[in-house]
Amino acid sequence: MSAALGHVNVRDVSISFKSRGSTVRAVKSVSINVQPGEFVSIIGPSGCGKSTLMNAVAGFTQANTGTLTLDGKPITGPGADRGVVFQQYSLFPWMTVRKNVEFGLKMQGMAATQRETQARTLLGLAGLLAFENHYPSQLSGGMRQRVGIVRALATSPQVLLMDEPFGALDSQTRTVMQEILTNMWQRLRLSVLFITHDIEEAIFLSDRIYVMTARPGRVKAEIQVPLPRPRKPEMMDTPEFNSLLRSIKKLIREESLASMGGELSAGGCEGLSMEIGPEGVQHVL
Repeated sequence: MSAALGHVNVRDVSISFKSRGSTVRAVKSVSINVQPGEFVSIIGPSGCGKSTLMNAVAGFTQANTGTLTLDGKPITGPGADRGVVFQQYSLFPWMTVRKNVEFGLKMQGMAATQRETQARTLLGLAGLLAFENHYPSQLSGGMRQRVGIVRALATSPQVLLMDEPFGALDSQTRTVMQEILTNMWQRLRLSVLFITHDIEEAIFLSDRIYVMTARPGRVKAEIQVPLPRPRKPEMMDTPEFNSLLRSIKKLIREESLASMGGELSAGGCEGLSMEIGPEGVQHVL
């Protein structure tokens, strides 16, 4: 996996789709990029088009306008140059952990001994080698998601696309998974595009963060994360981390309120207004 590869370029992309007879504008004129070997997160209010945008980079969704390229080549559909990890575990329950990891390599025609070696190497990096002959039902949620990440990495993609991969995990497991992911990323140095709603997670993992507006999603801010690596959970208690956290929370809160205001108007509640106190929405007038 070479850091010279994995340059994702999304330029002036807009995506709309039909829903119940009407057109929904998911994202509008979005431009983002991921440099080779860079870890980039996208964060924003619910429904802002984060997952739609990632699906376009994965090749699952077509943009209405704009261009998407990977290493200068147009993205026209799914490909082995992009590994994808979703929130839901996508493992084959009838295969062992190692066979799950080997599956993509087998589809590529790799010899059995070679794919076993590659799978075991990655499982060792993820701390899962002792479980290579277990089945997914015998693993915890965090371990299943680790297997999913390893399987996505096994085919040596140029970029790893991750859509809320830790969203279903409890907070303690989530923290451990974040540290495991950042350690694996530092070892492999491939590009990562990461979708999350968790601001602390985005700061801890990322080199840069794109904050999106309420739907139709646009880029509201691009934020550099200047925190040193390697990163440890104790870093979340530092003034530098908390300064970034406050800034991004403010941006997200503005867009979340805008989103709620739009939903109220859409529901015929144009006359309503909200009184906001230190603990959130206190009165609807």
